[in-house]
Amino acid sequence: MNTTRSSRRFGAALSLATAVLLGACAQTPPQPESNPAHGEPPPTSGAKAVTADPGAVANAAAPVALRPDHPQTYTVAPGDTLWSIAQRFLQNPWQWRDIWRQNPQIRNPNRIYPGDVLKFSHDATGQPQLEVAERVEVPLLKLSPEARVETLTQPIPPVPRAAIESFLTRALVLSEAQWKGTPYIVADDDNQGVYADRDRVYARGALFDQPRYQVFRPGEELREPGSGRYLGTAGVYLGEALLDKDGDPATFTLTRTVAPVRAGDRLFEFEQENELYNFDPHPVPPDTEGFILAKLDTDVTQITQYSSVIINLGAQEGLQPGHVLAIYGKDRTVEDPVSGGTVKLPGERSGLLMVYKVHDLVSYGLVMQAERPIRLQDRVTTP
Repeated sequence: MNTTRSSRRFGAALSLATAVLLGACAQTPPQPESNPAHGEPPPTSGAKAVTADPGAVANAAAPVALRPDHPQTYTVAPGDTLWSIAQRFLQNPWQWRDIWRQNPQIRNPNRIYPGDVLKFSHDATGQPQLEVAERVEVPLLKLSPEARVETLTQPIPPVPRAAIESFLTRALVLSEAQWKGTPYIVADDDNQGVYADRDRVYARGALFDQPRYQVFRPGEELREPGSGRYLGTAGVYLGEALLDKDGDPATFTLTRTVAPVRAGDRLFEFEQENELYNFDPHPVPPDTEGFILAKLDTDVTQITQYSSVIINLGAQEGLQPGHVLAIYGKDRTVEDPVSGGTVKLPGERSGLLMVYKVHDLVSYGLVMQAERPIRLQDRVTTP
């Protein structure tokens, strides 16, 4: 496996504070295609490992809670998401997989498009189900010479694209070893030392076979408060590089740079954007527990609905894109006014988040509901 393909698994993922700000200001592991509607290591400090199949245990734990006012049919509108549709039918939107059924008589039955008519019913066993009853005519585009067929209309995403786009595609977190294994820029063509748009640079460390790459620089280390456990090193997004000629070194032209590029900066292949949104809401298994480590959108001071956060749970704990966790405030100790002793008050539930990007030891989560103030180090657990 060449170095670039190895590093691609981690490209376009997580960043902290300054790293994210640089990338996001420039412009405001995927689920398989059969995923519904779109569809074991030891525990580490501060996080409990997910030790069972992420879908089976949690889904079997509770009956489906339907909204009493749910519609019998619903026409999907532009701007809808899987989460917003799930909220129309379910009291607990993370139970989406329990009601979604794929209609084999339509094209792309695992996708939902604006204009589709969804029908609610019960199956032969009395279980609730939701499926596409009528499909809007989806424009198709044939790409020659392979004659591949692609849809011109985008399926609805699991969450609002604008809320996560910059963090999903312009941020990453890698271990020290992973950073060292990625291809890197050697120099430019006239030895300037600092490079920007339209500068020609040379890179090595991989067999370059893609037309576009992203440029990152190792930035701030991410560590777990209290234990000091190393969770990875955030990447600072710098811009893009277009491949002119492969070789050792290969030749690139820099473009869309948002900060100066230097020798030693790293190159990552672009991920397919549609694959990044190919997930659906489902609960983490019981006993999953971690906490909010950092806030990604640094232009706001509070964590509110549609804020992106980093949690200290990742692939090693079994997390997947689409996992939904409940957020709880910290426990607090108060004085008992009668006995004179102290009483420990449990933290109250303050919201819900959905994981949308997973790395080895950390994940991105989008706050879907914020019922109370949400703070750093608030606990995240099974909803």
